[in-house]
Amino acid sequence: MSLTAVDYFCGMGGSSSGLVEAGFEVQVALNHWSRAIETHSANHPNTEHLCADIQQVDVRYLPKADLLWASPICTELSQAGGRKKPRDHDQPGLWEEHGHVPAEAFERTRVTFWEVLRYAEVHNPAVILVENVVEAADWHLIGTWLHGWTSLGYDVQLVCVSAAHVGGEENDPAAQWRDRIYFGITRKDVPLLDLEPRPLAWCEKCGRDVEARQWWKPRAKRINGMPVGKYGPQYLYVCPEGDHGPVEPYVAPAASVIDWTDLGVRIGDREAHGLRDLGPKTMARIKLGLQTIADPVLIGAGGNTWDAASGAKNSYLRAWPLLESPTPAQVTAIQNGIAMSEPFVTMSRKHGRNHPVSAGPVPTFSAGGFHHGLTIPPGAFVSAHHGGYATADPSMNKPVTEPLRTQTAQLNKSLVIPYRKGAKPYPATADALSTLATREQHALLQAAIEVEDCYFRMLKPREAANAQRFARTYVITGNQGEQQMQAGNAVAVNVASWLGRRAGDALGWGTSHRTHQTAA
Repeated sequence: MSLTAVDYFCGMGGSSSGLVEAGFEVQVALNHWSRAIETHSANHPNTEHLCADIQQVDVRYLPKADLLWASPICTELSQAGGRKKPRDHDQPGLWEEHGHVPAEAFERTRVTFWEVLRYAEVHNPAVILVENVVEAADWHLIGTWLHGWTSLGYDVQLVCVSAAHVGGEENDPAAQWRDRIYFGITRKDVPLLDLEPRPLAWCEKCGRDVEARQWWKPRAKRINGMPVGKYGPQYLYVCPEGDHGPVEPYVAPAASVIDWTDLGVRIGDREAHGLRDLGPKTMARIKLGLQTIADPVLIGAGGNTWDAASGAKNSYLRAWPLLESPTPAQVTAIQNGIAMSEPFVTMSRKHGRNHPVSAGPVPTFSAGGFHHGLTIPPGAFVSAHHGGYATADPSMNKPVTEPLRTQTAQLNKSLVIPYRKGAKPYPATADALSTLATREQHALLQAAIEVEDCYFRMLKPREAANAQRFARTYVITGNQGEQQMQAGNAVAVNVASWLGRRAGDALGWGTSHRTHQTAA
């Protein structure tokens, strides 16, 4: 027998998918938008669906479940909710290219936190998990809402974590930075949940992977003594071993969720394809990306060094930015190469960690099929389109070797791929080059790239869903605008799975139960 769950504000099903992975049976899923319910029901056919304004639902007719998941949407706190804004006329109409989103998808999304208390008052579930943007902590009634749980006989915990830092052997991480606040609310007779993130990170002083711990900066906001904030500005991760200091957890790169078979359209050819020209701000962001992210670097084998004390011999390399300085004198020996971006080794196991080639030896090769592959990013980058300028700090451009920015309900991120002008490019990962002629006409060197010669397209809803860690086969209904809104508003599947597992452990439904259920 499975533990049961009810999913409030279910959207396209990120929370439900994660809870199912954790071993829960989602009995009922509720949402006000029919398109989201259509998508959810296509992927969760055994769940009962209710398309309604939850404020108008008689809670007494809903089933009593072991767990209630709720994602009340506060669109006035975060643009990720998909609220309408005055258009920046310098930017082409992204929605116009991808389909109309009905007004009801934007409206009636402000369902307050009080509906979660209303269900708990009637059905008294063992665990309630509430997800929202971190800015929800600034709600002027948050203290009153938390006191309501005390009055109903519950303990309240919270954790702030990015979806990029949640994962494990049975739970692939999301390839995006998505900071959220999660409340773990347990009935007094239920053990407290283990909500401490422990992402794997390499510690130089330990010389091994460690389970990192959150370290909160002194000025971080606190609610009832519990720290609240985002990764970077308010907290970092540190090695658990004493004073070893900050560490950087492993993350899944944006390159892992992008469809590289779709290169988009050359910017200089947009008019020929019936597309509007990109605005000056967008062009400026792309130019900055070319200068700071996609520029090639010449690598030269400089020689060897010898440590007289230890007898160790080490090779060293020198690097010259090709667009900033002349190359060194070319000698008869083959000792120079082009580096477009730092290669990294990927381990094809569930956790999917990446290991930069400059970080030392690759992880141990095992007999369990966890093969390693060398990945050389193509110099592409992702640019955000939500106002501001290319020179903003931090830059709105990010290389595909990093996770994506938080996926929002709007199509506001583009993929830029630099290519050499006047010739058909062949990626270094291609199976074979074209026929080599008797005269020199092939070159690895990439000259200065003009913006017009870059390929540009918006990220697709499927890629946004991939970044939320949905299965690649997950069905998303509606036009592209509707699909993007569903993906942007969804809960990251990996975080819901992690929280669901913590809830299952507290309810005595541990790994052995989940394994047995999967086998059945």
